[in-house]
Amino acid sequence: MSFFESIRLKLGSLNALPILSVMGLVSGLLAGGVIVLFRLFIESGFVLWHRGEGVNDFEGAPWWFRLTLPLVGGFLVGFVLHKVGKELRQVGVGHVLERMSYHQGYLPWKNAVVQFLVGGMTLATGQSVGREGPGIHLGSSAGSWLGQQMKLPNNSIRILVGCGTAAAISASFNTPLAGVIFAMEIVMMEYAVISFIPLILAAVSAAILSRIVFGNDVAFTVPSLELASLWEVPYFVLLGIIIGCFASLFIKATRMVSITAKNWSSWVKCGIAGTCVGIIALGAPQVMGIGYDTINAALHGSLPFQILAIAFVGKFLATIVCSGMSMPGGVIGPSMFIGAMIGGCIGSVGGLILPEYASEYAFYSMVGMATMMSAVLQAPLAALMALLELTNNPNILLPGMISLVIANLVVSQLFKQPSIFQSQMQVKGLDLKVNPLSQYLRSVGVAGLMERKMAVHEREISYEQAEEILENTPRWILLKEEGVPISLMAANDLARYVLEQQELEKENREQAEEEGVDYQPPEKESIDLLKIPADRQNIASVYLQGNLEEALDTMDREDVDAVYIFRTTAPMTDKIYGVLTREQIESHYSYKR
Repeated sequence: MSFFESIRLKLGSLNALPILSVMGLVSGLLAGGVIVLFRLFIESGFVLWHRGEGVNDFEGAPWWFRLTLPLVGGFLVGFVLHKVGKELRQVGVGHVLERMSYHQGYLPWKNAVVQFLVGGMTLATGQSVGREGPGIHLGSSAGSWLGQQMKLPNNSIRILVGCGTAAAISASFNTPLAGVIFAMEIVMMEYAVISFIPLILAAVSAAILSRIVFGNDVAFTVPSLELASLWEVPYFVLLGIIIGCFASLFIKATRMVSITAKNWSSWVKCGIAGTCVGIIALGAPQVMGIGYDTINAALHGSLPFQILAIAFVGKFLATIVCSGMSMPGGVIGPSMFIGAMIGGCIGSVGGLILPEYASEYAFYSMVGMATMMSAVLQAPLAALMALLELTNNPNILLPGMISLVIANLVVSQLFKQPSIFQSQMQVKGLDLKVNPLSQYLRSVGVAGLMERKMAVHEREISYEQAEEILENTPRWILLKEEGVPISLMAANDLARYVLEQQELEKENREQAEEEGVDYQPPEKESIDLLKIPADRQNIASVYLQGNLEEALDTMDREDVDAVYIFRTTAPMTDKIYGVLTREQIESHYSYKR
């Protein structure tokens, strides 16, 4: 057995933490490198298009530039997406979740190339999207590509996709812990030690790589602020309610736009989105691009109330159009932008009503930023971790938790809205497969549970071959006919048949001796394993990289209770590694519970 083959077999089980940790570190470096290249690409794109005081200085651009750049860019992005075809234009976080739910985390590398190019074009032309969505797709694809190239089991590929996601968030925001929590909460939808440690290593390695290139600065420079008084708690309750309402409206409106434009051509959708952004940018230039400069200004309290309100309304409308029209960008950055503006507005009003008990409005912008992100994504823990790492201020957690929890309850319980990603999948007629059984079955590879004490033989064997097989005490015998596995029988049934034949021969010999005649043993015929008394099962096949969920799905689809595990080692040559029964899977799951 080769070195890589032994690794693949070990990774199929739940006891593969050391190997997965190494793989997580490698995937983190790989994904981090891709994110660094993407950031360099989009930032150089800004410089190419607009030489203002900074790469995000759209506010200082003339009105005709703010109108034409997103308009022309939208049609250009749409034209490229139209040319690459339907399959390759599937990009973003929604695409990652779809591949995790329906394709075991196998992300096509060609889609990632399209995401890199059109994502960069989208951001460089000032559309109202974020860089995090494309980054998550690119990081996840890097982890998936690594697993596919090494032909790792599907349960390990899923973890490497999570590692790529954690690395992407970590490298984008310089927030490794938030990256880990985001990957587990949004992409993997589970918390398990077997994946937690590889994800940490991936996030840390990507953060180090990002800091080497871009320095130690986080995405936002946040002043040290504190809660002025507990009398402000009602304001944070109000902040949670208001943001929850706007988050619900955002999700619902985006879904309505998506449904309306579902059958439109890509160049039409992106062109309309770019045109809308350009028109909105005439009055609110802050909506263009990722908007980190505007968020930073709000976090430092340097924006007047009018700008906060205008930027909020403009970004809210522009992002709904861009997301609903499938513009290839993310919603994480825009949701943080919208939340920061809402928080700033509420903080400003609170300061006017009760100035002696009010914190600076920048404090409310910080809380609002995480609250909107959490409400839109339905990811409260990831948003809290991002808030803590971005602000480096534990004093913000108490008001943040109050506002964030209320906003999530308003979205999920009052307005019954799913997360923005689930909503996008529902528009496509898809749904996330989220239940404890599926989550567990996906985490265990067939190689980790299969029975390897087995014999593979043609249906007809001689007595000598039968005795030779039984000497190795197998549990199962996989029967072949013309080289194709057709049935599975317990080795005990063959042993019982051989023993019965030996007993019968012994009785005949003793009877002959009693009658005083010479005993002539009959010539032993071959044994047809499909005809002897035995409990046999029809059988299907599952590839060695598969997990327990795929094995059960195969059994249900083929109406069998057992599968054999194989891998193609040469053209027209399959190597069989073991067998797996429905009873084994059910017993294993019941035991783990």
